[in-house]
Amino acid sequence: MHVRTLILGAGVTGLSTAFHLEHQGDTDYLLIEQDAVPGGLCKSEQREGFTFDQSGHLLHLHDPYALQTFKELLGSNLRRLQRRAVIYTQGVQMPFPFQAHLGYLPPTLRKECLEQAQKAPHIPHPATFKEWCLASFGEGIYTHFLRPYNTKLWGTDPAEMTAEWCSQFIPRPNLQQMQAEAREQKGLGYNAYFYYPLKGGCQALTDALASRVKNLRLNASVTRVDLTARTAWINNEPISFKRLVSTIALPKLLEMTRQPALQSLASRLHCTGINVLNIAAKKPFNAFHWAYFPDEKDPFFRVGVQSSFSPYLAPEGNSSFYIELPSHCPPTPQTQKLVLSRLAQKGIIEEKDVLFSFWQKIPFAYVVYRPQRTPAVAQAQTLLKENGVYLAGRYGRWEYSFIERGFLQGKETAGVLTKDLV
Repeated sequence: MHVRTLILGAGVTGLSTAFHLEHQGDTDYLLIEQDAVPGGLCKSEQREGFTFDQSGHLLHLHDPYALQTFKELLGSNLRRLQRRAVIYTQGVQMPFPFQAHLGYLPPTLRKECLEQAQKAPHIPHPATFKEWCLASFGEGIYTHFLRPYNTKLWGTDPAEMTAEWCSQFIPRPNLQQMQAEAREQKGLGYNAYFYYPLKGGCQALTDALASRVKNLRLNASVTRVDLTARTAWINNEPISFKRLVSTIALPKLLEMTRQPALQSLASRLHCTGINVLNIAAKKPFNAFHWAYFPDEKDPFFRVGVQSSFSPYLAPEGNSSFYIELPSHCPPTPQTQKLVLSRLAQKGIIEEKDVLFSFWQKIPFAYVVYRPQRTPAVAQAQTLLKENGVYLAGRYGRWEYSFIERGFLQGKETAGVLTKDLV
């Protein structure tokens, strides 16, 4: 079999690439997905009247084209929400972001954070994430929130990460906002508002995209990619291509090429996995959309209330949660018992409220920006493009990203491929 364009991975980016190729009249492509349903990590699971995503998958839509397209795809099955996010730390509950709500902290801690913010060092070109945090907020905010929370999330000390990713994702209030009394300051951050399907979970989006894509093959695993012959083995069937779009995890693609120069780059790319505990509860809960937990005694770093995104995600009078834990916290009954104990202490949920629970393991969750990441990705992109391979998406380009960006990268890639035909 031969196709002009072979697309690996039917997550949002792969679906978007195929969707836009179709829109441009190019149907000589094949989109393959190893799972039985499209979506990649952006898919949902139905259990006993509850809908669970694979941790939080929210639509942060800022680009007019993406917003308009998602509205056309989902129609009335799309709602806009204002973020309700909180932080549990130092024995208090405070609104997110930490650095804009210091007035909620105990007086001594608030004073320390403000004094250190005023004395923040001037670092014109921060080399590490730690230096960026210190230059932006000072030692106090870094010590009491940014370092412990991000160490949990990334599994890496901020001093060992670069700062190239963070400015878009971490709000930077001014000193006057930091000095404000205990009142919530809304509108800060890229996720101050978000969109979410009313019914079907995030799977509703990927299903809508998949319905516009003709050449999709499911249960199709790629095991090898021969760049010289421009051939991929899909379920042991050779499929030749003119060009290939990869949205799968970049280290996996590099290993599949069996080219030493590319395989050596895979060892320089790092990520952290997470374990997600999903809980269906027999009580209503709508106090927040999600919450952050920087304190070391809490094994989880974030808790989301899935049912708070839409009333159709859980039966009336019930609620659902996803609890995100670092990969070193094993998905065991003992871990679950500790999680519920810590949540009960905060008045969120108790063991007696649990209807059922289950774990999800996400091995590729967050790309870690160690110093070797960017040059390795750039080198991989150059070598692959010479062989007709294009990278797109969060895992294809090995970056920290969100759904809208992956969708737009699919559009961008389809545009490049179409121009290549002229």
